[in-house]
Amino acid sequence: YFFGREHSTLELLKEGEFRAEAHHLGLEQELPADACVDIFFLADLKRILERYGNRGYRAVQLEAGAIGGRMYLTAHAQHLGATGLTFFDDDVIEFFSPHAKDKSAIFLLAIGKPLKSKPQ
Repeated sequence: YFFGREHSTLELLKEGEFRAEAHHLGLEQELPADACVDIFFLADLKRILERYGNRGYRAVQLEAGAIGGRMYLTAHAQHLGATGLTFFDDDVIEFFSPHAKDKSAIFLLAIGKPLKSKPQ
């Protein structure tokens, strides 16, 4: 899904099972593949840096962190687990294109029911 901030809408980008893609986009970590939902935060850094200079990068990180923090609290209130991941490559942008055109991946929040122990 793509969240349109202007009208608070969700747009289905593609139907299907994406655990393998989540594993790959999360730099081959199991956590994104095992999560019930993965939320990728994307930002148009070029536009933001042109407007705000270097402080724009800090503002993007702060906003992503604040939104992510509220999602952590919401997940905890629902007895779910949540964890964030950072450092991505261009595959994230390619996967979410065309909506991700000219954007950079900032943060990934994986949410799901925590396992008591990992199955063997």
